[in-house]
Amino acid sequence: MAKRRTPADKRARILGAAAELMVENGYGATTLDAIVERAGCSKSAVYEYFGHKQGLISALAVELVQDLAEELLTLGQSDPDIRSALTAYAERALQMILTDMHMAVVRQVVAETWRYPELGHSYYALGPKRAQDSLAGFLRQRVGAGHIAIDDPARAAVEFYGLLLWDKWNTRLVGARRPYTRKQIQQEARHTVDAFLRLYPPSQ
Repeated sequence: MAKRRTPADKRARILGAAAELMVENGYGATTLDAIVERAGCSKSAVYEYFGHKQGLISALAVELVQDLAEELLTLGQSDPDIRSALTAYAERALQMILTDMHMAVVRQVVAETWRYPELGHSYYALGPKRAQDSLAGFLRQRVGAGHIAIDDPARAAVEFYGLLLWDKWNTRLVGARRPYTRKQIQQEARHTVDAFLRLYPPSQ
């Protein structure tokens, strides 16, 4: 007996098809008809789940950030040691953000935002900004628990992401570097957290 497809399955298929087509053809050249054909769904389903084509890019950003936020929440509840919690989070963030698919989608956002300014605004607000806000909330909670002293958790979250991604993001974005291996990701995560905790030493 065939497994019944759920609305979540359909939504995931639409998102996957949109990401693939935007990588292959660019945002402007990717039509809803092409997305519908590849996803094997109706155009009304795209409107129901995402509203319009820009909504698909926003959803791709949201999916990533939600996964990272859930990871951070789990770590915040299960690991009292701030160094190990941040290191595990940094590893997960690098694994998710620096994938070929995500970087390809970001390249399309960068390439098309001059013609579709709302695309870049939406991606930033729902992607990087929400990720930083989520991390700021985690840091704020740890400050309240007396684990670390940070006057401005929001600024500290921006600094953490700067340490984590600046060079790695730029080299991957322009294709100047191949994907990181798991071992390299673990090393980079540790280096990031070491540098961050030199700026904000944990309480003894």
